[in-house]
Order: sequence, then structure tokens, then C-alpha cells
Amino acid sequence: MLDKIIRYANRADRDLVFEIGSNSDLILENMITNNLQWTIENFVTKSEKGMLTFPTKFDMVDPILNLDHKGKIIVRMSVNPQEIIREIEIGTSPLKNRVQAINKLKQAGYKVGILIAPVVMVENWKEKYEELVKYLHDNLDETSKKDVFFEIIFMTYSYIHKAINQEAFPGAINLYNKDIMTVRGRGKYTYKKEVKSEGSEFFQELLKRYFPDNEIKYIV
Repeated sequence: MLDKIIRYANRADRDLVFEIGSNSDLILENMITNNLQWTIENFVTKSEKGMLTFPTKFDMVDPILNLDHKGKIIVRMSVNPQEIIREIEIGTSPLKNRVQAINKLKQAGYKVGILIAPVVMVENWKEKYEELVKYLHDNLDETSKKDVFFEIIFMTYSYIHKAINQEAFPGAINLYNKDIMTVRGRGKYTYKKEVKSEGSEFFQELLKRYFPDNEIKYIV
């Protein structure tokens, strides 16, 4: 698969960005396989053009810090309020560790994005996410604050997720809220248009206040 990506990248008339983390968290997987180091080293050696990107909820980035990535790798660190990490993103790295990992990656020369996702509209969600963004502002180093970009994704809920979570984590929060969610395909729900619109405006204003010079790639 990597060879196919490299061939496609080299034939393209412009630099393309290839998402390689859709099916698993590559930072976590790398703790067992070491595949991520191999992938980065082979891509930057064989590709004349293009970039690779992947998201993660984990802080174990040390194995890739000393690689000669040539600026061709974009790591997108997913963040959420610590309460949501603790109660919903069970088993993932704490917010403090994720922010420390962002700083490490920037110091190692990586391109880094911050993925606020999934945005979960629990009680007092605006206060929780403002605390999150303020924490980022206060704890990212100056290089990170200058260069990071943002992506924001609102939660999509499904009964399949509910069944899996209830079996694996019997005490997990029920994320379905019929008052603010609507059907989005069979067995799937998303926040209503007006609710998401309010949320989008909230995040635009919030990030403009704390990170006025940083790009918001998208809000979906």
C-alpha cells in the first residue's frame, strides 16, 4: 500500500496529503509493531512529493521524534476536555500528556494539527471546551502556538457504538440526546443543524480569542 501511495504522489502534478490513520491509531499500534517508524522512513526516502498525515489520541511519540521526516509528516493530536477523556475516551492518554506530546513533536520539526474531536455536547459543554482551549493556550510552547492548525468534528452517534461501549464499559455515559440530535442514516445520529451551527460559531469565536493567527481547517 505504501508503494502505491508513493507512486501516486510522485506522478501527481502537485503535493498531495495522504491520510494513513483512518483504520487505527498509529501511535498506539506502533508500540507493538514499530510500523510507524518504518512507514515514515520509507515514505520520506522514496517519495519526491506528497505528505502523510494521521490522527492520534495517544502521547507515546518518542519513537518517531528522532526520525529524519523531512517535514513530510503531519501529526494531528486529538484533544478533548479531561472530564470527557476520562469518562468517554476511556483508556486513551490524558490531556496533559497529549499537550506535552504536541510540544515534543513541534520541537522535532513535525507539522502538527490539533483535532478537537469528537465534540460532545454534554451538560455545560461550552464551559468545558473553553477550559480546554484555555489550557491549550497556557500549556503549548510558543512554537506550537505559532504553527498549529485546528480541525473540529462534532460527534456522530450510533447504536452500534452504544452496544460496544455498554459491553466494554458498563458505566459509560449514554451520549444519545433526542432533544438535540437527529437521524443521519440507519442507526446513526448527529446534532441538529441549528445546534451544530451554534457550536460552530462558538468554536470560531473561541479560537479567534485564544489563537487569533491560527488556521481552522474545517468545522464539521
